[in-house]
This record gives sequence, C-alpha cells and structure tokens, in this order.
Amino acid sequence: AQAKNARTSHAASAPPHLRVLLASASSSLSSMRCVELNNVYAALISAAMSVLALMMALSARHNTDKALRDMGGGAGMEDAAKGTVPHLTFSLLLNGIACTAICLSQFDCQAAMKYSCTHSLTSSTSFCVLRVICFLTFLGEMMFAFIVLIGTVEVFILDFICRNGSTTVYHAQEVIWEMGNFTLTGKDPFDPYATGNFTDAKAADTPIFSMSKTMQTLDLNNFCPHAEYLGGQMALFWIACVLALVSQALMAIALNGEKERVAVHEQHEAATMGGARGEAMNLLGQAGVGAQGALSGFENSFNQYRTGALGH
Repeated sequence: AQAKNARTSHAASAPPHLRVLLASASSSLSSMRCVELNNVYAALISAAMSVLALMMALSARHNTDKALRDMGGGAGMEDAAKGTVPHLTFSLLLNGIACTAICLSQFDCQAAMKYSCTHSLTSSTSFCVLRVICFLTFLGEMMFAFIVLIGTVEVFILDFICRNGSTTVYHAQEVIWEMGNFTLTGKDPFDPYATGNFTDAKAADTPIFSMSKTMQTLDLNNFCPHAEYLGGQMALFWIACVLALVSQALMAIALNGEKERVAVHEQHEAATMGGARGEAMNLLGQAGVGAQGALSGFENSFNQYRTGALGH
C-alpha cells in the first residue's frame, strides 16, 4: 500500500503532459492482447523450441555417438550424451502438458471444464508443481549441455589436429599414448630421469570428466577418417541442448506468471464466497430474530386472550 501511494504521489507530482502520457501508455499496455496472453505465447514458443531441439538431437544422434565412440569414450561422455535424448523427450512431454494447462487456464473451454481433472490441472497448486519440475529439468538440461559442450570442443580440437597432416597426427598420437601410459601405470619408459610425478598427475586430473581416462583410450587413427563430418554434427547436438535449456527456462517463467494470475483469481473467488456466506448468515440471523419476535408477539396475544384481556 505504501509503495502504491508513493507511485501515486510521484505520478501526481509529474507535469500535466507527462501524467497524460503515462496514463495513455498504461491504458495502451493494459489493452494490448499480447500482454494479456504473455504466458500463452511464452508457453507456445517453449513447446516449439522443445520440438525443434528434439528433432535436431535425433538428426545428429548417430554421428555424435560415433564421434564420442571413436574418441574412446573413456571419460564416460558417450553414455552421458546417450542420456540426453531421453531427457529431451521428457522435457518435450512436460512442456506439452504445461502448455496445455496454460491454454486451458487462459481460454474458456467449456467442454474441457466439465471434468474435475481439468480444474485440478489449472489450479495454482498444479502450476506451482509444474514450475518446480520444469526448474529441475532446467538444471538437468544445463548439465547435459555442459557435457556435450566439452565433447564438442574436444572433437573440434582433434579435427584441427587431423587436418594438419599425417606427421602431426603421428606425433600427437605419441603424446597421447605417453600421457595415457603414464596416468595408467605411473611409469614412462622414455623418461630415464623419472621427472614425472604419478601422484601429481592424478591430482591434476579433471574432476568431472577424467582427462587421463580419455588419453588412455583415444586413438586418432580411428577418429581422423571421419573427423570432418563430426564437428558440425556435435555442434548441432549442442545447439539442440541449448535450445532445450532455453525452452525450460521460458516455460518456468510462463508457469510462474500463470500461477500468480490464477492465485489472484482464486483469492478473489474465495473472498467473494466468504462475503456471500457472511451476508447469507446475516440474513438468516435477521430472519431468525424476526421469527422470534413474531412468535413472542403471538405468545403474548394468546396469553392475553386466556386471561380475558382485551384483544385486537
């Protein structure tokens, strides 16, 4: 209330032409259809982005799996990327349900409102639950997008090495084998002075995806023949993950806005029903008092008649 009064006093202190401009802008915004259907538009765009993300991921799935498999898959990225498509499918189903709920809440669908499940789906509680689930899937999409980004960067680096000729590939593979053998056994037969420290190498290994395990299984001779076709597909797969990530964030925003809108209507309806219930109780109380007064008057008249008093 204080903030509203402050805004009102601030608007009142503004020049007359500015007050007229603010009033016209406020009325124009309130009358714009796109503002009223903001949640619907956001939900529809989110659902469309989910469909596009799943289609892009499915189209790049085969080549992406091949790229990660040819890299050796020692760090577990191949299995993580395989789990991305089922997660994208779940996100699409969730966004479809949420989009349907928002559309049913915004538009007057008499045929659907006959069922109790529709009322449950369009309640503020349901929108709150959907928002929480959507946020959790957002976190999952963030993790998968991070995984695919790591794989994409590695594929582009290896593709660059492969394009530098057989000599570069040969020497790069020697370095990879040296790193893999040392991190696996702790010994380097080509280092007579034993300058490497196995404990330090293990401690310096990457925490999420092990670089040492990747080097132990990476074979450029298997990767390079198909490298030129894999970089773009990995990038496409990563873009699909980013689209799904953005769609979940947009759907969470739409669900939050719709929850607040429905909650206001529910509070208004509860207040209206409470007022009507109170008014009905007052009317019943007044009717009871009137009936009691009429009964008391009848009883007095009957008593006067019995005692022989003069009646009406």
